Amino acid sequence: MVRRKRVGKLGWRWRRNPLRRRTDVVEAWLGVVTAVLFCTVPLLGWWAGHSVDRNLQRVVRTQRAERTLVTATALPAARKPATGASSVAAEGRNSDPRRGDRLRWTAPDRSVHTATVPVDLEVWHKSKILLWTDHTGELVTPPLDSTTATTHSVLAGTAAAAAAGGLLLISRQIFLWRLMVRRLDSWEREWARVGQDWGRMGAGG
Repeated sequence: MVRRKRVGKLGWRWRRNPLRRRTDVVEAWLGVVTAVLFCTVPLLGWWAGHSVDRNLQRVVRTQRAERTLVTATALPAARKPATGASSVAAEGRNSDPRRGDRLRWTAPDRSVHTATVPVDLEVWHKSKILLWTDHTGELVTPPLDSTTATTHSVLAGTAAAAAAGGLLLISRQIFLWRLMVRRLDSWEREWARVGQDWGRMGAGG
């Protein structure tokens, strides 16, 4: 019995009654539409993440096909005689394997290249210096890996779902605020009319 009364209280906007206003019907339908759209938010996030992942995985395959990891050899640097603190500093720089040496490598097209390579382009593997190059031997940045692409896709899908859900809730609140303004205006007009009637009734008494 109590549950039936509670359901009746929640669903009074759907039944015809003298107290139901047009704004009550609009608010009821707004709740239904919001609930339906909110159920599609995860689907939108999945679609956005899947689209981003498909594009990024295509980039991964393209970069893997266009870039090659080659072995480089460090060339001996010309050293100037130094004494005292200068020799200690120079020895410290020379002992650093990631200081950016002048390297020589052979490209996939068999051409030989020599250049001073920035440290961030060097890949060290078991005391070997590896470089990412294109087919002509020009240095390039490391290709995008599949795991990073998947991570970006998940973040993109999550961001899209969160943005859609937030926009939906904000739109609903703005619409409810507009309905409340209309109700307040309607109540003011009704109270003004009833107040005039009360005044006449009091005067007649």
